[in-house]
Amino acid sequence: MGEIIKIIKELNKQDRIVLFLIGSTIINLSAGTIKFVLSLTIPSMWFFVNALFSLVLACCRFLTIRKYGKIRRIKDKAKKIELGYSVYINNGILLILVGIAYFFVSSYMYYKGTNTNMHEYITYLVALFAFSSIGSAIYGMVKYKRNNEPIMKGIKITNFANALTSIVLTQVVLLDTYAEGYDSTLNGYTGMGVSLIIMCLGLFMIITAKKDI
Repeated sequence: MGEIIKIIKELNKQDRIVLFLIGSTIINLSAGTIKFVLSLTIPSMWFFVNALFSLVLACCRFLTIRKYGKIRRIKDKAKKIELGYSVYINNGILLILVGIAYFFVSSYMYYKGTNTNMHEYITYLVALFAFSSIGSAIYGMVKYKRNNEPIMKGIKITNFANALTSIVLTQVVLLDTYAEGYDSTLNGYTGMGVSLIIMCLGLFMIITAKKDI
């Protein structure tokens, strides 16, 4: 363990950032996969779709980091920036599409309810994954806020979008499990609000990229 810590300390700042993003992405992929598997055992279409969204966003981050590893090896600075912004814009488009889809899912949740009653231990597990996702997103945004490489910014924003969906999921499972007779339309409102934020994040990425190119 001591040797590992020593190696990490000897890495330059950029490599430490990549290492953190790889670690957080692996955690998000694992959490998304577990939530997806759990959704197959819970009679709730909404939970299934929400778990699918989390998995898609985590996979998007994973693929983006892989592309980042390839782009880092390019020596031509102009080509490097061009490819970086190409990936950044693609992530923005993906967030817009995810936001639109999430809006329709939240509309369904508003009219039909969620019905995600589950064993309390599973509820705790889902909440734990959600808070870990939120925590890693906030840490990444604050810790590496000065890193303005397009792909790095795209990864942080995508991570933040994933954390927003985790907030909705946590609210739904906690209220459905522990609150009796509450107004389930609240979940729909929260989901639609989050979907609008995700769409705005995607638009922000596209607009700022066009200004910087």
